Amino acid sequence: MAKDKGVIVSFRVDKHLADVLKKVPDKSTFIRDVILRSFYETCPICRGRGVLPEELARWATKELKAEKAVQCGCCHYHYPQSALPRGSEPKRGQKKFVCPHCQSHEHAH
Repeated sequence: MAKDKGVIVSFRVDKHLADVLKKVPDKSTFIRDVILRSFYETCPICRGRGVLPEELARWATKELKAEKAVQCGCCHYHYPQSALPRGSEPKRGQKKFVCPHCQSHEHAH
C-alpha cells in the first residue's frame, strides 16, 4: 500500500512573514508543527516551555508511573488511565493504544 503523501495547502502571508519563513530550513515541517500545537492546551506544568525544573520532572515522572500512564502510539503523549474517558482505556492484549484525541481527529497511525 502506498504511503499517503498528504495534501498541499497554500495561504497568503505578508512580506515580513514571507521573509522570515525563507530563513526556516524545513518550512513544511515548521508550519505543520506550529499548526498542530495550536490545537492543544498549554501544559499547566511547563506552561508551554517544553522543559521542567528537575524537581517537577521527577514529580511528574513519579505521578505518571503511579497512575499507570499509557503512551499513545500516534502522538506519543503519556496518558494517566484515570484521566481517560470511560471506554477509551487500553484493552488487555491491545498492541497499540491510541488516545481519544488522535482517534477523534482520525490521525491515528
